[in-house]
Amino acid sequence: MASKTARLRASDSDRADVCGLLDAALADGQLTESEHTARTGIAMRAKSFGDLDKLIDDLQIPGEMVDAPVVRGGRGRTRWIPAVILAAALIAGGLVGCVAHSAVDRAVADPLPDLTTGAGLAYFIDRYRAEFGDTVADDVTVYPRYALFYRNEKGKSVYYHFDGDFSLFGNPSSRKPDTPTVDMGAIDLPILARLLAGASQSVLLPGSPISHVSIEREDKKGAQPYVQIYVQNEMSETGFMTVLFDGEPLNVRPPNR
Repeated sequence: MASKTARLRASDSDRADVCGLLDAALADGQLTESEHTARTGIAMRAKSFGDLDKLIDDLQIPGEMVDAPVVRGGRGRTRWIPAVILAAALIAGGLVGCVAHSAVDRAVADPLPDLTTGAGLAYFIDRYRAEFGDTVADDVTVYPRYALFYRNEKGKSVYYHFDGDFSLFGNPSSRKPDTPTVDMGAIDLPILARLLAGASQSVLLPGSPISHVSIEREDKKGAQPYVQIYVQNEMSETGFMTVLFDGEPLNVRPPNR
């Protein structure tokens, strides 16, 4: 009989954890490309911890992960978060993530995933593209359950709200012709997925949730678009990190630093 833990429903972050481990297993030769592709697709649709455990039970845990266990009470086994290999992944490159799979797969698993996860952000960008025919905005702020953004429509700055559906949020306003824009389609989503998964540890607030993610560009010549990831704990301490669209870190700011 399956244990109570095996029947527990899996969250987006749990699926992302397993996908990170599958990526590591592909990188060190434990899985072939076809095995990785098959398991990653199943992980994206996984409903329970039992479903996820079947995908990693035969894999070795990389030594780099040993110092960052994530344990669920009563699971009877230790699970490991892939955040500790993010730096190595950024340096080595070549890893592929869950977010490379189709938006249809994500929609089947969860009609509105946590938008501050890699899968959730990919879902939002796919929906944005389907709605507007492009992925360009003036700026975007993404929260776990909704997103707010401005975009240029016929020379006006139009403010939108997304919570599974798109709706106007306030009235259109004047917009300067040279207002900087960001193209979300240029974001390296597999890399950003890893950064999002490891953000709480990166800003020294382990286990704390991401409060929001901003996507913007400074209004100055030659400025590159960037992503800022904000993490906040129960005591309202906030840390953040800033990265370029290719994942290059610009700064990491723990609380009170």
